Amino acid sequence: MSRSTTRIASAEYSTPAIDQQPPLEQSSSLRASLFNYALTGLAAASLLGLIEWIDLNILLTPSLESLAERVTLTAYFSLNLLVAAVLGLCVGLFIHGAIVFKRLLLGVLSGERQPKRAHKLAAAVAVVALGGGLLYLQPGVFGFTLGAIREAEKIGLARILLRAEHLFTYFVITGLLVSCWAIWAVARATESMHKLLRLAWITLIGLLIAGAYYVDSRIEVLQYEFSLHRAMFLLEFTLAIALAVSLRFSLPERLQAPIVRGFGSKIVLALALIVVISGVAFTFVRFDKNQNLKALLFSRSTHTKQFFKLAQWALDFDRDGYSAVLGGGDAADTQPGINPGRTEIVGDGTDNNCIGGELTQGDLDVWMRSQTDLNTATNPAAKRFNVIFIFIDAVRADHLSAYGYGKSTSPNLEKLAARGCIFDNAFTPSPSTYQAVPKFMQSTYWDAHLQTWTEVLAHNGYDTVLFPGRRAATLYRRIKDPRMISSARTGNLRESVDAVIDKFSKSAPDRPLCAYLYGFEPHFPYKPRSDFNFGPTQADRYDGELAYADHQLGRLFDWLDQSGAINNTIIVVMSDHGESLGERNVYKHNAQLYNEQMRVPIIFYAPNLPPRRLTDYVSTIDLGSTILNAVGIACPKDYAGVSLLPLMRGESFIRPPVYGEHWQRNDSPFLGPEHNVDPEIRKFMVISQDGYKLIYNRNAYSFELFNLKEDQKELRNLFDHMPEKAAELKRLLGRFVDVVLASRPPDADEQRFFRGSQSDELDE
Repeated sequence: MSRSTTRIASAEYSTPAIDQQPPLEQSSSLRASLFNYALTGLAAASLLGLIEWIDLNILLTPSLESLAERVTLTAYFSLNLLVAAVLGLCVGLFIHGAIVFKRLLLGVLSGERQPKRAHKLAAAVAVVALGGGLLYLQPGVFGFTLGAIREAEKIGLARILLRAEHLFTYFVITGLLVSCWAIWAVARATESMHKLLRLAWITLIGLLIAGAYYVDSRIEVLQYEFSLHRAMFLLEFTLAIALAVSLRFSLPERLQAPIVRGFGSKIVLALALIVVISGVAFTFVRFDKNQNLKALLFSRSTHTKQFFKLAQWALDFDRDGYSAVLGGGDAADTQPGINPGRTEIVGDGTDNNCIGGELTQGDLDVWMRSQTDLNTATNPAAKRFNVIFIFIDAVRADHLSAYGYGKSTSPNLEKLAARGCIFDNAFTPSPSTYQAVPKFMQSTYWDAHLQTWTEVLAHNGYDTVLFPGRRAATLYRRIKDPRMISSARTGNLRESVDAVIDKFSKSAPDRPLCAYLYGFEPHFPYKPRSDFNFGPTQADRYDGELAYADHQLGRLFDWLDQSGAINNTIIVVMSDHGESLGERNVYKHNAQLYNEQMRVPIIFYAPNLPPRRLTDYVSTIDLGSTILNAVGIACPKDYAGVSLLPLMRGESFIRPPVYGEHWQRNDSPFLGPEHNVDPEIRKFMVISQDGYKLIYNRNAYSFELFNLKEDQKELRNLFDHMPEKAAELKRLLGRFVDVVLASRPPDADEQRFFRGSQSDELDE
């Protein structure tokens, strides 16, 4: 390395003998070095931003409504540059502080003598230990690292990690610090490398950035946000800084000179700063005024949402997790008790969660009456029919041929629907099994510790039997009371159907029977089915699983027909939630409230009801009330689900709006929720009977309004285009948020931690 280049590198990225320079030169050298650290952070963000800007402009084409929105999205990227420059500055300050501390230690250890290797090693270890300790004490760094360790606990390392979680967290943070230093050291040494080695190093960094970006933007999107995706962001940003430094040192010597030399360079820099500052100012003013871009940024971007969250964190003045700027939603950023994440307190005169207004006991009673007053419909034709309730896991309605799908995935359900009532617009209260089951079993929007409808049947003379398949522990705890018939070893649907047929053929004719049949087959992972092979893709295998489940149910329907039992039996087919198959880069479920995860099939056959196809918007929480009403049993007075019998009889009936909620919590299955280090992720939805759907993401304080009658795929956010409809649904949804959070018991069983034995459970 030439002397001139060495001087440039020292001025930019180190602190050369500061204590030996005159005060003015020390100050000037430090300012130049910190400026270049900030510039390096900005360069790294520019590289990452370019990658993501190109990717988003391709991916979001269906949702970006105009050229103006693309330009606005581009302006938002200016905040990335500002935050990254501040991060670079912080890195520079950290490094300079470490250098000064190391020099002081060397002076203490060596006295006036030349430091020996042992002195340097001891000083380096002390600097690393202190740096790790300082980062450990930073709540954000500590929370992120411990959250990642909690994920490792879930895959079998609990016995090792739980014994010393905090100590292990410190070592992980220190290890990350050393890793960053090593990457930085190699990047600074780029110029002295052989050309081939330098090319290999730069290529390796580029490939690692590409791989990390792929994982961040394509793998488990909207899942593991505070562990996997935050780790990928940190890795990408660190590697991008290393790439920026490596590329700079790989340039010819004449191009490595500080860019601010010369009048022309200063003009260019000044213009660039004006553009960036203007973009940042525009972002602060306009960001919350375009809900479409705001929702897309927080749900579809990778780096950009992390930079925005960092800015919101820095500007969260009461440290309650929400900011009053950049659309953070905090209505009082000096009062920690008021923010979107708070639970509404009944009667305190304050809008604690910044959405639903003040909640009084009268408001709570009115909302409850609007639901419960409709669940007591009488049924003059009631007869104590047998009941077969068929719950098939993870079925999205639009992949059933009974709902118009192009492949013949459900011919037997089509036949059943032709004899019964099929609901075209049925929705789950949650896209997670663990949250959905307590709700549709208790006919409520939260686990209210009510009698399940199977318990009510059992207390009214029914023999109620559960055929649980592979999820016995969860179903038996949440369904409660029915006797359970365990399936054979594999617990598959074929054996469960055989068990149902056997039970019905031996049942006492003078005592009605309720069979609760659970099928796991469409749930991920999707098995290839040679007899139902629709193709090689993941979606094809999913369709094959649906067809397999339909075939097994067809055997049950055929037996009911042949035996004549169908003339005395109600059959209900439903699912707990849908399944994403690549829409919005999301797969599986338990992540969002769009139709692919929320719209489910409901087919209801009763011998005394005419066939009918219904387009009303209904919820699976209505099934308990409907089944009880259909056999002439009164619903518990607190059931919020309404009987759908009037709809199925063709009577005039308007169901209240349909609501839904999803929440994720990165708790430890071993330590419990009181030890959480990550914020809860909560989303809510409401669907009105005119087909409009509003989704509220509480963490981002973003809103999405869709017209489901014209936009089933939910690609066009109408929130800013229909302010009156948006305000109407926001009022409805705000009240639901208030009611559901204020009413849910503290021990509500709707989360992974409370599920008990994990032996038969999969990730939901």
